[in-house]
Amino acid sequence: MQKASNRFAEFDSIRALAIVSVVITHAGFAAFRDRRILFVSIDTFQLFCVPAFLLLSGFFLTNKLDNQNNPGQVVKKRLSRIIPPYLFWSVTLYILNNWNSLQKIDLLSLLRNILTGSVMPPYYFIVVIIQCYGWWWLLVKSRFLEPIKVLGLGLTIQTIFTIFFYLSALKYISIPLPLMERWIFSWILPFSTGLFLGAAYDKIQPVLERRKMLVLGATVLFYLASIWEYYLLSGVTAEGWFFRSFFKLSAQGYAILFVLSILAFSKNIALPSRVSGLVKLLAAYSFPIYLLDSTVVQYVLLVFYKFIDPVHPLLKLSFLVTGTLCGCLAIIYLLQKVLPKKYSQYILGI
Repeated sequence: MQKASNRFAEFDSIRALAIVSVVITHAGFAAFRDRRILFVSIDTFQLFCVPAFLLLSGFFLTNKLDNQNNPGQVVKKRLSRIIPPYLFWSVTLYILNNWNSLQKIDLLSLLRNILTGSVMPPYYFIVVIIQCYGWWWLLVKSRFLEPIKVLGLGLTIQTIFTIFFYLSALKYISIPLPLMERWIFSWILPFSTGLFLGAAYDKIQPVLERRKMLVLGATVLFYLASIWEYYLLSGVTAEGWFFRSFFKLSAQGYAILFVLSILAFSKNIALPSRVSGLVKLLAAYSFPIYLLDSTVVQYVLLVFYKFIDPVHPLLKLSFLVTGTLCGCLAIIYLLQKVLPKKYSQYILGI
């Protein structure tokens, strides 16, 4: 989740929207669990967030052709901004979560949780993105970077794994979700789409602009289909993780089309300077916010219950999201002030 290039300011908007959606998703678990259509619509809307980050990561790998000349160095540089902060916060939060039983901390358990991205629920994404960088390195070394072939391969693998998800949700087979969602193959289509876009963006972007209403219409249709599929699946399976997951066919299509819609309308979106500044801030700090938000939201929730509860669920969601974002930005700001500049990237990844 590196900073967006100045040449592609539209990706700031995508990254900012994605990190806000991540916070809304995590806050939403505490704000409401009702299946009323409004709440389902809000929850479904967020399903573009993680695929969007994967798509952007793939885009910036292939958009710069020089990356192919030294893929090992590129991967090493990117991992150096991901792994150290991930290790730091994994250990810190593991200790914080087990503070009352420090003497009983199991180092093997900690190591297992770090390797599987299980210290905090959202950390599975770090395991996935590391695999994605390895996958790109393998494609480069194998000289298999022709955009259409990469996209076709990603679509094929994603389809196979999506079939497994449906079979598991419908009880035909038994595959643990925590295992499936940590494999790159469960997320390979958005990453492959990013690789495809990055390699041919100058040709694809004008096409998206000319067909922007068609792209937007398809996005809306897939979004509505994902809401419909939510209710359809909830009637035939009790596995709630699946009918609100990223792995539904409708959700996969919606996630990719949402990003394409932003790209298609990028030249028509004029943000006020203050809003534009906030977008750039959220985009630049998206990775540390991702590392912190699921922890910060728990403390914001305590404040809510102590001083504000009860209110309408939408007001509760607004408070949790705003408080969590402000809390994350405050922590990042303080750490940047306290930490020596050369060590900041090892704690914050920026």
